[in-house]
Amino acid sequence: MGSRGGAATGTRKNLGETLVEVVITVVIIGITVTALISGLATAATSGAAHRESVSADAVMRNLAESAKAASDSCVLGGRYSITYLPPTGYTTSVSPGGGVCPAPSSTTLLQLQVTTPSGAHQTMQVRVRTP
Repeated sequence: MGSRGGAATGTRKNLGETLVEVVITVVIIGITVTALISGLATAATSGAAHRESVSADAVMRNLAESAKAASDSCVLGGRYSITYLPPTGYTTSVSPGGGVCPAPSSTTLLQLQVTTPSGAHQTMQVRVRTP
C-alpha cells in the first residue's frame, strides 16, 4: 500500500502530470488566446476602415449630385455654384468650384475630392453641361 489512499506507489499512471506537461499546456493555450485576440482586433480595425470608406462613398455621391443640381440650373452664359455641406470630419473640394455654364455643345470637367476623418482621399471626375 502506498501513501495515496491505498494506490500502489511508483506507477506512472497514478502520479499525475509533470511540470513539463503543465508548462507546455500553458504555452499552447497562451499562443491560442493571443492569436484569437489578434484576429478580433484585426476584424474590428478593418470593420471601422470599411465603414469610413462606405461613408466617404456616400459623401462623394452626394457631392456629385450637388454638382449635377448646380449644372441643371445652368442657362447659356450664366454662372453656377456648387454648394454641399459634408458630415462632420469630412472635407470636400471641387476644382474648378463653379463658374460659367458651358455652351450646350461642350462640357466642363470637374474634379471632386473627399477627405475622410482619417485623411484618406477619394476622387471622381464628372462632366457638367448646360441642359
